[in-house]
Amino acid sequence: MPDDAAPSRGDWLYLGLSALAVVASVFKAPSFPSDDAALFEYFGWAMLGGQRLYADLLDVKLPSVFVVNALWQRLFGDRYILHTCAEAVVAAATISLFALLLRRWKIQAWALGTFVFAVAFVLPFNEFDFAEHYAVFFIVLGLYLSARGSNLWAGAALAVATTFWLASSLTCIPILLQPIGRRARFALLAGFAATCALYAIGALAAFGAGPIANLIHVWAVRFARVPPRMEFIEPLDMIVGALVLLLLLAVRRPLGPASRFALVWSGCAALGTAIPPNFFESYFLPLTPALSMAIASFGLPRANLIRRPSFALGALVLVALATQRALAIRTAIADLQSNYVPVGAWIRSSIGSDATIYTEEYLPEVFLAAHARMPAPASLLVFSPGRLEWLRPPQLLVFGPRFASPVARQNQPLFATRHDRREYDPVCTGRTGSLILYAPPQDVSTFRCGARNLSFGSRS
Repeated sequence: MPDDAAPSRGDWLYLGLSALAVVASVFKAPSFPSDDAALFEYFGWAMLGGQRLYADLLDVKLPSVFVVNALWQRLFGDRYILHTCAEAVVAAATISLFALLLRRWKIQAWALGTFVFAVAFVLPFNEFDFAEHYAVFFIVLGLYLSARGSNLWAGAALAVATTFWLASSLTCIPILLQPIGRRARFALLAGFAATCALYAIGALAAFGAGPIANLIHVWAVRFARVPPRMEFIEPLDMIVGALVLLLLLAVRRPLGPASRFALVWSGCAALGTAIPPNFFESYFLPLTPALSMAIASFGLPRANLIRRPSFALGALVLVALATQRALAIRTAIADLQSNYVPVGAWIRSSIGSDATIYTEEYLPEVFLAAHARMPAPASLLVFSPGRLEWLRPPQLLVFGPRFASPVARQNQPLFATRHDRREYDPVCTGRTGSLILYAPPQDVSTFRCGARNLSFGSRS
């Protein structure tokens, strides 16, 4: 197929359905960020407020995803629908680049492959704002640039992708395994290495040697203490399984250059999921374009559907299960946010922004909605029944929602001990949904327990 061949009517149909998938993903996204997306947004907000990454704010990811979220916070503030739209534009650009990549490879079923990728990329997740979403954009950009012969810039794009998802560097392998000249290989590696060096220099200049040393230490602790864990229960896991079944349905001999390239790319992306110590669902996002290209390179001829109906049936079952699971997760997130977000906003209205809050569980939504500060890393020294020991006591303690300490459920005063015996009393007992709040006695009265907007979800 010539690269400049005009799309057929069927191609336009697949492209229209791809665009519809992006639009649908905007409508199904939560109105407020949740889980890791909320943490990334919170770090972006906190960085704009003067907090230091890897010093006041500690995480294992490289700065890129936090810098992007700082940009969203700078541009749009608390109007999170605009954040979602901006992230959807990035996703749409990724899908468009993928279509151009397949056309550059002269894949006849390029529009079908684009549609498969669009569905797998944007629909299983409730929102776009994961590091791997941005990594896939730069991966596809790098592969497209390489297909056009711009290997220096392709290496630079893959290096930027690596700053979002470390395993993106493996995408250099399918390019290097192509029958390209030595100069093209050198350009790719030079672009990659130079961009990584510039990024490292920029990170040191922006954050300082101490915070970067903290990041390295956190990574060492993560590998040493976090046991590997894998859970194949999420929608994207099922969608990736469906893509694998579709590939088994489509594959046939002989293998063309595009098929070989896509299969090597798929193998590298699959290997990349094993590099971090845990297998989180988002790690499988970079597999979606690779598997989609492999499927498109073979096409889905009707003869294969007749010969291998079990693969097609299995893929349909997995898509149905993924849809059911995605809807259930969306409902669960909405229910949880009916508790977390109003509680956070109520905290902010009661004691103001920048209050230091300790949460027993992972609740980035509360910090983001409250515009609060996290305690300094390692500031909690002791937590035992009835006693908390801090270097710098926070202004508010939040326990729950799932595994609140029994002592917190007793609604009796807690005490922080080190330099003084600081007391924390229950706040609005029974009125804060599944969360349990404690504040110093002099601050308890600032929380308006009878406020009209104090209706926070269920206690389930």
